[in-house]
Amino acid sequence: METMNANLNIFYVLIAVVLLGMSYFVRPGVKGSPFYLVIVAGFIIGGIIFHAYILAVSALLAVAVRIFKLHQFNEKNRTIKVILIPDRDDPYLNYFLNFYQKDIEKYFPHFDFRIEDEFLVALLFSNMETIGLIVAEIMDDETLKICIDYMVPKHRNSQLAKTFYQCELRCIDFLGY
Repeated sequence: METMNANLNIFYVLIAVVLLGMSYFVRPGVKGSPFYLVIVAGFIIGGIIFHAYILAVSALLAVAVRIFKLHQFNEKNRTIKVILIPDRDDPYLNYFLNFYQKDIEKYFPHFDFRIEDEFLVALLFSNMETIGLIVAEIMDDETLKICIDYMVPKHRNSQLAKTFYQCELRCIDFLGY
């Protein structure tokens, strides 16, 4: 009887490992979510009924992994809007520069915060939140010199930062440089 319980516990642990592994590899999306939730609920209820608490705990961990993956998926698919700032005295631009001045100086020590007329300035927004700034000097009709490509600290290490740099390249290409 003792070896049967040990084998059963090993079986539960294997099922728990498979459940956690599958939860990591399941693609986040709405279509499969109800099916996924039914399976996880079944493991939680089954773990409680059969006193296989490792199954219930692993199912709860699988839900946590799923929530993390959904958050990562939503962050990755956020759209970025580029708004060109034609007025160098724009109050929002000046507020942004003043607010992040120390952080910008840390990463761009040679930038003097004087934006001349031959500069191209763009603020980047995502979900009504300012996430970045691009300041480029127009050298000639085909060349831009990027002075600042700044990402706010909140999103610097996120998936949104990768989207920011892809957006920066699309913006420059769209303008013909």
